Amino acid sequence: MVEHFASQSLRAYHEQTLSADEDARVREHLADCARCRTELTALTELARDLRALRAPPVAGLAERVIARLDAERDSARLSVIAAAGDDTAPRIPAASRAWVIARQRLPQTLVLSFVIGVAITLLKDLGTLLSDGITVQTCAVCGANFVAAFVLLNVWLLVGRPRAWP
Repeated sequence: MVEHFASQSLRAYHEQTLSADEDARVREHLADCARCRTELTALTELARDLRALRAPPVAGLAERVIARLDAERDSARLSVIAAAGDDTAPRIPAASRAWVIARQRLPQTLVLSFVIGVAITLLKDLGTLLSDGITVQTCAVCGANFVAAFVLLNVWLLVGRPRAWP
């Protein structure tokens, strides 16, 4: 009785990931076994077909997405302005206005949070930094400080909606 190779072995042979001895065994078997040759051919064609399924990048997609986001941002900004200064304009819920404000201030909160995170890390771990240098642990602590500052600043913006901060 002829022992056939499993699909996994044939796939490994196709991908050239077998050891030299195993590769020689499969090659020898394929010379005599039409069933395994047929299965290897099917695997090869499947791999080729799957590679062909990759869709080419859509030209101009990034530009269209950015333009759509800009238009949405401008539309939301105009709605907030209209709602704030015109009694006849439809009122936007306070939560929506808060999100618009938070989105507008996102670049500022990112920079401020980074500075706060680094400052907190330096204040807390300056001795460790000076003695051990920058380690994975200090980077993780700095990252956690950044995230905490970022979350707190944005919650403050959403809940408190300060008027003085540009």
